[in-house]
Amino acid sequence: MKLQQLQAQFADALFYRHEKITEQITETQSVTSLQRLQVYRNSFIMGTTEALAITYKHTYALVGEAFFNAVSREFIIKHPPTENNIMTYGDGFNAFLNTLTQLDEMPYIAEMAKFEWLLEQTSNSQMSKQTLDLSALSLIPEDAFNSLQFIVPIEVNLFSSEQDIYPLYHMLVNDAVVETDLNKACYLALKKQPDFRIELIPLEKDAFLLLQQLIAGKNLGQVTPPELHHQLPTLLEKSLLNGFTINEENN
Repeated sequence: MKLQQLQAQFADALFYRHEKITEQITETQSVTSLQRLQVYRNSFIMGTTEALAITYKHTYALVGEAFFNAVSREFIIKHPPTENNIMTYGDGFNAFLNTLTQLDEMPYIAEMAKFEWLLEQTSNSQMSKQTLDLSALSLIPEDAFNSLQFIVPIEVNLFSSEQDIYPLYHMLVNDAVVETDLNKACYLALKKQPDFRIELIPLEKDAFLLLQQLIAGKNLGQVTPPELHHQLPTLLEKSLLNGFTINEENN
């Protein structure tokens, strides 16, 4: 049997698709091939669960070790890693949590997982060296305003939720639980800093919507509704724009 076939059989066996690989596993008097396969399975599931627990440590804190390990095992079997780097694994975990009826009354748990995945992606993002030239911006004539296309730093990501994850996150980080209403919308910009910290920037809905459209590459003339233009000073104040171009073609 070719190495590639063996690898495919072993991967299938790890995820309980079949057990053909047991024919290739050496047995001893004390350990059968199936028992040895189960050791491999348990070791792989345990290691991958530990990687998920690192990425989703606050989700882990919310649900507890036993529940997290159980749902992680199910997630791993249904959505196995496709890359050799286990530290990049975990995309879609929040969507999986959303399918669990046990969490129907606790929507903030899946939303926390969604937030933590974005936090991880922001942490791994590149840093832009470009800065916004405010003096050049002030020289733009009024009739060119609609052609302005602002640039958002590549280290900025956006998070929105119908659950107020921002205070919940701070409660978990500070290990200080206070009574709060989580059933309200949350709009955040996550920005990686030069010291590798992730700054969480709360936004009002309109500022969030403007930033979202700018990230999509829209000129100011394409932004809808036009009233969102009034949020530009907020984005400038919070250092969420780091450049601009004049793009008349998209008007």
